[in-house]
Amino acid sequence: MAMGPAKGQEATRQLEMVCLDQLVPDDDLYRRVDALVDWGFVRAVAAPYYAEAVGRPSVDPIVLVKLMLAGALEGIGSMRELLRLGGRDLALRRFLGYGLGERLPAHQTVSEAHSRRFVDARVFEQAFQRTVALCAEHGLLDGTHLSVDAFHAEADAALASLRASLALAPAPERGADARAAEPEPPSAPQLALAEPRSGPTPRRRSSNQTSLSRTDPDAKLRGKPGQRPHLVHRGQVGVDPKGRCVVACVGEGADGYEGDGLSPILDRARFACPGLASVGADQGYAAERVYKDARGRRLAAYIPPQRTMLPPGGEPRTEAEREAQAARARCKSEAGIWAYKRRMADAEGVISELKLRHGLGRARCRGTPLFHIQLLLGCAAINLKRLAKHVPEAASGAGAAPAATAAAPTKASSAQPAQGSTGSASLPPAVAMPWTATVCLN
Repeated sequence: MAMGPAKGQEATRQLEMVCLDQLVPDDDLYRRVDALVDWGFVRAVAAPYYAEAVGRPSVDPIVLVKLMLAGALEGIGSMRELLRLGGRDLALRRFLGYGLGERLPAHQTVSEAHSRRFVDARVFEQAFQRTVALCAEHGLLDGTHLSVDAFHAEADAALASLRASLALAPAPERGADARAAEPEPPSAPQLALAEPRSGPTPRRRSSNQTSLSRTDPDAKLRGKPGQRPHLVHRGQVGVDPKGRCVVACVGEGADGYEGDGLSPILDRARFACPGLASVGADQGYAAERVYKDARGRRLAAYIPPQRTMLPPGGEPRTEAEREAQAARARCKSEAGIWAYKRRMADAEGVISELKLRHGLGRARCRGTPLFHIQLLLGCAAINLKRLAKHVPEAASGAGAAPAATAAAPTKASSAQPAQGSTGSASLPPAVAMPWTATVCLN
């Protein structure tokens, strides 16, 4: 075999007429997602956040939502890095609707929309619910069982940011003679002083009751034996067993009882799964009130009780022990064993996928509301991946929204800016993508 000719840079300086649509493969993930979803609902939901005729037109909100979803799909936590990727990734440019010669939005614009303009998460809730509706529409949801589990994501705050939380103590009581001798001064709370001590200074121990982070007050301290303590947020997900799609998710603070988050998950899942009959979770959710809440919803709760909840002699004496014993019997049945296996495969599998592939191992921004937005984007990205994999190729948008939603907003566009909206930019018009361009590779 002879050596081939040397390749120089001459070919990169040639001008070519190319079509961006032809440069992206037919089986590309972004192409399949764009064919399944009609993104017109984003403009209808985002219209109240923009002024009608004040300020210059901003970036199309569909582009902003697509950029954030692309960051969740790629597992990229930095918006600067994502925009650098979009500058050279043709599939991502086509997904955003940007031609080869157009400049992508600045990272400040996307960050402002993420952390200020859309901070109430309504736009992202609608985007996530749209993916759940598409999963139900294409037969990826069973709707009768839900696997629920929680995880912790490291907060964007260091342990050095912890400071003591000083509680105010009530003013000391005065005797009757003192009250009669002088007029009553205005009552003012005072700081409680520590008791005098002797000996070596004890080692300071921080807890969520005595310490608070200065940089992220919503982050909570968490530590396990053999692991370093760190500040975290908590997320909860509910997964359907058929297509392993996420039907409900909640980002919350990592304090309090984990099982209290089960009720919000079930409330969110009832719209996608009206025929829900059972729910499975681990021992961290076991409690008498959780069992009663599930029974009130007419759900079979396959939640194994902790050993301390069971009666020591085998005969239950209280209502809590009777609930725990009944839950143990349910979990040992054939349906309970099946629910245990599904929880291990579905809920814990989705959590691993969120952490390892979609950037949920660490919170991108500070505060529980922004972590909830990050969780919504990650779960929406998982559902879009499931749709792109299992749904046949759709060229005309099989998951298109109804015509009333997809149409250009009329009343919504003239609404007043929502609370928290700056009103400094108007909603931009939807523009078509220029497909053909003359480029020089150099």
